[in-house]
Amino acid sequence: MMRRTLSLSLVFAALAAATFAADLPDPWRSWRYSRPIESARSGILNYATLDREVFAHSENYLADLRVIDDLGNEQPYEVRNLLAPPAQNVALPSTLRENSFVPGQFTQVIVDLGDRPGFHNSLRVQTPESDFINWVEIAASDDAHLWRIVNPRAPISRFRRENLDGSQTIHYSENNARYLRLRIKEPAHQFPVTSVEIFVTQNTQKEDLAAAPLIALRPPESTGVPSRTQWTVDLGSSTIPVAELNFETDQPEFYRAVRILTSMDEKEWQSAGGGEIYRYTTRGKTEESLRVRCCDSWGARYFRAEILNGNDAPLSSVRMSVAMRLRFVLFRPRENRAYRLLYGNARASAPQYDFARTLHIQPNEELLHLSLGTEELTANYADPRPFTERHPNLLWIALGLAIALLGYAALRALRTPGATAS
Repeated sequence: MMRRTLSLSLVFAALAAATFAADLPDPWRSWRYSRPIESARSGILNYATLDREVFAHSENYLADLRVIDDLGNEQPYEVRNLLAPPAQNVALPSTLRENSFVPGQFTQVIVDLGDRPGFHNSLRVQTPESDFINWVEIAASDDAHLWRIVNPRAPISRFRRENLDGSQTIHYSENNARYLRLRIKEPAHQFPVTSVEIFVTQNTQKEDLAAAPLIALRPPESTGVPSRTQWTVDLGSSTIPVAELNFETDQPEFYRAVRILTSMDEKEWQSAGGGEIYRYTTRGKTEESLRVRCCDSWGARYFRAEILNGNDAPLSSVRMSVAMRLRFVLFRPRENRAYRLLYGNARASAPQYDFARTLHIQPNEELLHLSLGTEELTANYADPRPFTERHPNLLWIALGLAIALLGYAALRALRTPGATAS
């Protein structure tokens, strides 16, 4: 009975494998995986979203990605992080008019944007200060006499001791006032400001489908070190790009630096940047930022996040989740053709297409989102590696045989009596 059950299980396993396997045309047999691209439509820009399976099974960080049609023809494509143009900061000319200190209260800086300035909505404070967290009030004026508050309370920070840049950028209500006034709330001494850069942020379109959940919310590890709250996560692969860390806590007000480390073996760790998370209330309105971007980090299997608590108690009921960066494959299908996405070829290099250089998505251009079918193994797969790489044990076997033969020959030579003198 057990033998019969085992036989049936093997049959069902073989049938399941056959169900999710497909033959590929001869030029494409070296790609181990493929997925049908469903319902492509000509005459319009099409795109499909790459998911975790594609990243995990791509052999060289998407360089092996290919799109082919049902005749085996290669289809030019482009991979992008965003479908809409990213936000751009355009700097406006400005002059520092005042840099003073009111003892026990604040450092005051007044910036002049000149006659008839354009609209602006953010600024960056340039300072040589290395480690700080300070609150800043931003006010705007047309004549440097009558001021209106455009951001009553916003943080700037830097943590050089922890090798973290922090943030010295502040956003405020968009306006075209000529003057901006900064009050940096440091009562003990004058806060050093070398300059203030003024920006207008353009193309602030929402990043649709920019990131997707990768690891669900989880509590921190028990490290026994109150100055640091820590998580360590195993992505299962070094080819999955981490986009951001998201935190949850019921603590009403806080401002903490977050450090990110990566590792290939969970033994040696390297710094991978970081950021800050905060929550505070101003004029009855709660301002918060609980997301730390990871600069699209990939190339490491293990991630560690550390909230640096300093002398404060750890955040209450804090949890963290991880999101991966989505990427989009864009192409223009030919009429009456079906398409398939290929990946999983360590020997393939990144393709070069004119399409990548000429593609320009108009702001209101219509795009068609396509679904990827179930991942399929290549039934007629041909390993592209050389014979010696595919069979590394043969080299060792041959070396062992050569050593054995040499040893045998040496032993025979020692046993052979020397020729007698004539």
